[in-house]
Amino acid sequence: MTTALLERKELIQQYLREAPGLLSSFSFINIFTWQEFFRFELEVIDGNLCVFARHDAGVFLYLPPLGKNVSVKTIQTCFERMDKANRNKGVSRIENVHAHQLPLFPAEEFCHYNKGYEYCYYRKDLATLTGNPYKSKRSSYNHFVKNYTFQYLPYDDSMLAECAALYQDWAQSRRPVYAHNVVSLQMLEENAGVHQLALRHYRDLGLTGRVVTVEGKIKAYTFGYPLNTETFCVLFEIADLSCSGLGVFIFREFCRDAALAPRKFINVMDDFELENIHRTKMSFQPVALLPSYVITRKGK
Repeated sequence: MTTALLERKELIQQYLREAPGLLSSFSFINIFTWQEFFRFELEVIDGNLCVFARHDAGVFLYLPPLGKNVSVKTIQTCFERMDKANRNKGVSRIENVHAHQLPLFPAEEFCHYNKGYEYCYYRKDLATLTGNPYKSKRSSYNHFVKNYTFQYLPYDDSMLAECAALYQDWAQSRRPVYAHNVVSLQMLEENAGVHQLALRHYRDLGLTGRVVTVEGKIKAYTFGYPLNTETFCVLFEIADLSCSGLGVFIFREFCRDAALAPRKFINVMDDFELENIHRTKMSFQPVALLPSYVITRKGK
């Protein structure tokens, strides 16, 4: 599957350029890394690229049809394809729909619900951490700088094994926090594969990766990608929780990085409906919360 998707990278990106989006899912990188969870099937319908995602429960449309001329007929055909594959027609749906795309789905025929928000910030706010709202963040950053011997470095292939080991240590430290949440525990396990894919294929994907070493050992890493001409998306960030202030440090340094300088906004994706992640992302003062909608049909 990995090779097959890479071979179709340019096709997917071509259609994404025709229908750019603010949500993190509107990227080949996002589709590629989610292949740990879904088997993606591509089909061009009425000149629009449709990205179907298949898993144990059935098939759904991972993104709204990508193209310049999406019609009601295109959408109806997509639902026909899904209904044919799904024993339970309620599984048939379209995910990751922008607010501005809702008019494509007439209210007399379709329903929509908000499945969550992605957090968007001004990059300069995160790079500078100026002002009273960021007082505690500056304190955490300064604490790390004053108390640790560190380096902020570009990621390279030689760091793969050490980053993978860091993820396992980090996941182990998070298990007690999520002990009451079976879904979150499962995500900890499954995301190990997502990170492995990104770490192994970062060049193929055009990912920007950075690590922080403390006394010569990798204690944090982060990766991201340009989502559009104005926005950079942080795909993930892992930091050793025993190093006080490290999370704030790598996040700020990444936002200050020359590779991100051309972008006005930083998108850090959603909060997985976890309250602690929601609080952390809100504490960095987002300038916008971007809703992501799911489309279903009435009566299904």
